[in-house]
Amino acid sequence: MGVSGNLDTMQLGDLLQWCGSNLKTGTLRVKRGPIEKQLFFKDGRLFSSTSSSPRETLGQFLIRSGCITEEELFKALIEQDRSSRPLGQILLSSEVITEDVLEELLRLKTEEAIYDCFLWKDGEFSFDSAPLPEAIPVSLPLDLTGVILEGARRFDEWERIHQVFPSRLTIFELNHTAMEEASDLNEEDRRVLELVARGKNLAEISLELHSVEFYAASRLLELHGRDLIVVKETPEEIDYEQQVTELRDKLDTGVSLYNNGDYENALSAFESALEVDTQNKYARLFTIKIRRILDDLEKVSDIPRDAVPHLKVTLVELAQLDLDPQEGFVLSRVNGEWDIASITMICPMAEQEVLIIFKRLLDQGLIELEE
Repeated sequence: MGVSGNLDTMQLGDLLQWCGSNLKTGTLRVKRGPIEKQLFFKDGRLFSSTSSSPRETLGQFLIRSGCITEEELFKALIEQDRSSRPLGQILLSSEVITEDVLEELLRLKTEEAIYDCFLWKDGEFSFDSAPLPEAIPVSLPLDLTGVILEGARRFDEWERIHQVFPSRLTIFELNHTAMEEASDLNEEDRRVLELVARGKNLAEISLELHSVEFYAASRLLELHGRDLIVVKETPEEIDYEQQVTELRDKLDTGVSLYNNGDYENALSAFESALEVDTQNKYARLFTIKIRRILDDLEKVSDIPRDAVPHLKVTLVELAQLDLDPQEGFVLSRVNGEWDIASITMICPMAEQEVLIIFKRLLDQGLIELEE
């Protein structure tokens, strides 16, 4: 039986406990934005996971751990694309890593994909009791209780991190006095401190470390606690979700106004949408189209509504013309008896659109008006 819901009403720890207590077999899918995790259970035991996050691939874990370089990963990925062999198998055969190292990193990768979900305050989940995939990437015994406890610990630490570094855009600077006295810096400490010295913010440091932001933030918090770095600046983050919602509302409003023939207000709505996203192609195309319509409307203001249109070409000649559906519809109502106002009334289009079509037909010499 399938179960689904939202993480804001049922937390991940409760979900895992429910799967374990009820001896579930199947796949728990957790999704937030473009990222989806799959957690695999058999008889209530959690034994594997996958992630669509680019930060949680085996290659990124190998680089972060210092086992391989970016160049070695690149060569291995080229070979993987050519041979379709698993990345781990390629690295083992080329003796870049040992089997023990690979197994340990696969375990860490599997666990990290799960721990990251504990930091999600929103998202969707679903449990599917369908048969498990035959080719599950990694099958490792995971202590469910331990995973839940570690996930809860990370959630608490994430809250503590946000109190010190409230933004992903936080910029740091070195405390040179403390740096001179520090004698216990390891290689990763020096790497992080070098990135701080280069003015990288938290999000950028995370990318440079090939890690999820929790890991990078934890390393920075530790260095901050040792007074090796201080917060220099905390720019306010852009609320992308709010921007997306605002943009969608403005686009929907613009389309509705456009469909109702309210072109001036529709143009204002689309121009407002471009203030949120200057590169939005949808809004840009509509603004171009509406401006052309408004230009045309200035030209049709003098068309007499009581004039009766007559065809200046034969029906055979009309059939050979490349007319759009709206033009064809209007022309089909030109019978030599109905005036423009009457035809406008029966057309399923805004009056302005009908008048623009009449102006176009007049310019093309397809009709003439009898007043």
